[in-house]
Amino acid sequence: MTPARPLRLLRSAARRRDLLYGLLLAGAAELSAATLLGVSGWFLTACALVTVRADTTWSWVYPSAAVRALALSRTGLRYAERLVSHRVLLNATVALRARLVRGGAALPTRELRALRDGALLSRLTDDVTTVGALPADVLAPLASTAVTAAVVTALLWHAGTWLGAAELLVFLLAAATAAAAHRRAEDAVRRTAREQAVVRTELLGARDALPELICLDAVAPARARIAEALERAHRADEDTRRALRAGQSALRLLGALGQCLVLLLALDLAATAQSVSAAIGEVLLIAAGYELVERLPRVLSAYGRARAAAERLAPLNAVPDLPALHAVPDLPAGETPVTLDAEPGTTTLVTGPNGSGKSTLLARLAGRATPRALTLVEAEDWLADATVAENLRLAAPDAGPERLAEVLGLVDLDDIPPDFAVGPNGGRLSQGQRRRLALARAVLRDPPVLLLDEPTTGLDRATARRVLGAVRSALPATAFVIALPDRDHDLLPFPVDGRIELMARAT
Repeated sequence: MTPARPLRLLRSAARRRDLLYGLLLAGAAELSAATLLGVSGWFLTACALVTVRADTTWSWVYPSAAVRALALSRTGLRYAERLVSHRVLLNATVALRARLVRGGAALPTRELRALRDGALLSRLTDDVTTVGALPADVLAPLASTAVTAAVVTALLWHAGTWLGAAELLVFLLAAATAAAAHRRAEDAVRRTAREQAVVRTELLGARDALPELICLDAVAPARARIAEALERAHRADEDTRRALRAGQSALRLLGALGQCLVLLLALDLAATAQSVSAAIGEVLLIAAGYELVERLPRVLSAYGRARAAAERLAPLNAVPDLPALHAVPDLPAGETPVTLDAEPGTTTLVTGPNGSGKSTLLARLAGRATPRALTLVEAEDWLADATVAENLRLAAPDAGPERLAEVLGLVDLDDIPPDFAVGPNGGRLSQGQRRRLALARAVLRDPPVLLLDEPTTGLDRATARRVLGAVRSALPATAFVIALPDRDHDLLPFPVDGRIELMARAT
């Protein structure tokens, strides 16, 4: 994952012209604010000195007009920048969510099941919003800080070479300090996440094994392990806060140092080349610049969150093309590509030892074909937390009770009523019943191509032969592609027209 990934993801969904407008407006607004503070300080000091000296030739009209103009420009530019940034956020959110939903629909079923706990919805909402907020939370503050720091340094350099050089050095030290504090905080955040994951694992494991722990009289040691993991997570979280506080304190110290340097050098110059009021204006100009610099830790933290969000969104961002099944699936480098021609009514057997890539091949074939062209029944059956009938109607919404009873009888499930609730992921059914219900759902789909990944899992040999034969008879025009381990080849009660043999992968 390259650091520019969140920016590339944002540019793919937002117009570059809007991004540029937002950066220009943010820089101009903060520059106006800093200049306003500097001019106001100079103006007020100059008025006080004129009053003391009773200099009636000095005119306050032009400085006061400049203050008013800068105040109005600051307000207008900030308002315009907010409008542009919010427009980018809304447009990018709509575009990203639409594209990522299409990408999620193209994921293999097994990967989608891994996201069923709400992770997919969280990515499409929170993560997309985090990436879409990059212009307002990261780009605009960085642009305004950089522009203001550059202009302030240039003005100070013009007033005095040592003045500008000293302030440039302090600005660079501040940027380095903010980056170092961010790295320390990020390390602590990652450590916190790891320790919290350990806590969750320990808690879930102890909950599942509680009866066994009680029998072994091991509840106390398990509780001690959980308490130790919680303590480590707490320490890591405290390290994160400590790193952020240390970075913020260091930036404030550098800001004070910069203002002191400017004040000393400016007053020294005032004795020869400039007025005291100009020196006060320069100090306040520096104060405005450092007010922006102190935002750097929050900006870097926001960028870190956007980068993490972009990493989570990366699998959804690649929407594959969907050509016909007659294609060469993409295989890892060094492996032999396979070309498959699946004619109607034929059966192709994919065979090989465990871990040779049978499931991977079927998943790649499924990703290369349009959804209407095939049905994939994976080795790990996915069932909705609904009734048997509702699970079957996912494939055929208009199927009537007679049709449902017919396919249930076809796979030897006629003893389960259609209104039986299968539970979360089919937990109230046995593995063999889940397998047969998934096969019945595939029959209802009546696909041109049916991919079966180890369809005999959980079935005794007699039931496996009977059910596979019934499914084959029910779909005479369907091209079957079946992945089976070597030991189960004799379970197919019908002839095989083609064979793809995969070799064991080297460890």
